[in-house]
Amino acid sequence: MIAKAIDSYGCDSRELFHRAGLDHDRLTQPLARFSYGALQRLWVIAQEATGDPCFSLRVASFWHPTTFHALGYSWLASRNLEEAFERLVRYSSVVSTAAKGALRIEKSRDSFCLVADTDHVTPPPVPVAMESGMASILAMCRGAYGNRFRPLEVQMRHPEPSCVDQFVEHFRAPVRFSQPRYAMCIDPAVASESLATANPELVRVNDQVVTDYLARLDREDVVMRVRSELIERLPSGQVDEAEIASAVNLSRRSLQRKLRERGVSFSELLDSSRRELGLQYVRDAQYSLNEVAYLLGFAEPGNFSRAFKRWYGKSPSQYRLHP
Repeated sequence: MIAKAIDSYGCDSRELFHRAGLDHDRLTQPLARFSYGALQRLWVIAQEATGDPCFSLRVASFWHPTTFHALGYSWLASRNLEEAFERLVRYSSVVSTAAKGALRIEKSRDSFCLVADTDHVTPPPVPVAMESGMASILAMCRGAYGNRFRPLEVQMRHPEPSCVDQFVEHFRAPVRFSQPRYAMCIDPAVASESLATANPELVRVNDQVVTDYLARLDREDVVMRVRSELIERLPSGQVDEAEIASAVNLSRRSLQRKLRERGVSFSELLDSSRRELGLQYVRDAQYSLNEVAYLLGFAEPGNFSRAFKRWYGKSPSQYRLHP
């Protein structure tokens, strides 16, 4: 996105990448990752070279679903924007490992807000990067909801740029600078509205791709590695804790300790993985409920039905009739 934006001004993105200490040739490698620190340098160099105080908005205009790996397609296929935002928070490391744990959702009766807590990100992201992040999320929302989407307001921590009117025009909403936080707030009714792009099968497939990718990316993230193994093994029913521990190259005791350090247990991960997958399968009418039970590793359909009612307050058949 940054390279395309730089070139669109008639500047040489290859030369600016070199100045930032980045290998421009790696842009042709789909799974290449770039250093967070070097990217922060690139943002500053690029904005200075283009001379555009609203460079961030140009960058966001080049957003495409493949920009964020399979997360972009999971976003577009989500049931509603609330589910899409939750997916972005859960898988934020796809976009940047520096963002891990920095995103959260705040809900109230009047607003649904995605908040970016940058206090613990080192070095702090430069303003142009955060502006582009918010503008990219806007593009994602409009891609799923439609061009009529507009936030209630957008909040930025840094001072107002000289092109503030372009921000207001771009977001079609109040954009407030020098605020205590970075946030995008939307109408709760808009957040819960069903999306025409929703597709439970694509969500399930792309979520698994994202989970597998993150498990490979961060070998220290034992939670993501266990989730990846669980998703793969559930249909076979091979979800024994000792076997999963062996699959992630840990003893059972070491796995229990590492999970405990993350504030979760194996049984809780198994339950949450089944819960999330179960909802996606039940929403997909091509699967019978007996098939769903099998795909989640339940020995009996009745066990699945009781578990689903515990999770969502309705039996699977009731949920299909009245989601």
